[in-house]
Amino acid sequence: MNRIKELRKKNHLTLKDMGSKLNMLDSTLSQYENEKRTPNEATWQALANFFNVSVDYLKGYGYSKDYIYKQLDDAYKEPYTKDYEVEPPFTNPVLSAKEEIEKYCEQNKISIPKDTDLKFWQDNFSFIFKDRSVNRLLTTKDNYSDSEIKEIIINVIFFAGLSPDTKRAFKLLKRNN
Repeated sequence: MNRIKELRKKNHLTLKDMGSKLNMLDSTLSQYENEKRTPNEATWQALANFFNVSVDYLKGYGYSKDYIYKQLDDAYKEPYTKDYEVEPPFTNPVLSAKEEIEKYCEQNKISIPKDTDLKFWQDNFSFIFKDRSVNRLLTTKDNYSDSEIKEIIINVIFFAGLSPDTKRAFKLLKRNN
């Protein structure tokens, strides 16, 4: 199911309003929303640009950047943790979203406001979308639980907070396994 109607309503637009802004007939937009007619690729792109989302997201695939940022915000506030199982003699590490975010912010001299909001995450954590695993969430046809999305994001932040030497060691270990 495409997300045209959802995004139109979220932006408090009528079909007529949206049609006039896009120079399209409201009846055509209604057919697109109800999937009685399929937009061509240029129209998909125009609609995606209008809503500031990807074409894949508009078509019903993946998650929006705002949704991913919201998961990050929730992980920070909940707080979200993930236990990892490792072979003895090591103890099982726990990855805490709040700790990893605070560590990253401290290293990068970012002040965390008392009440975080979407803009804070957008301004300071857009780097997460450079990672393939997070970027894939934007276009996936798979469904992920919120917990799985949080784990992906926090792993990226954890890795971003490592020293360059530790990152090289991780890459070598990964390559050898």
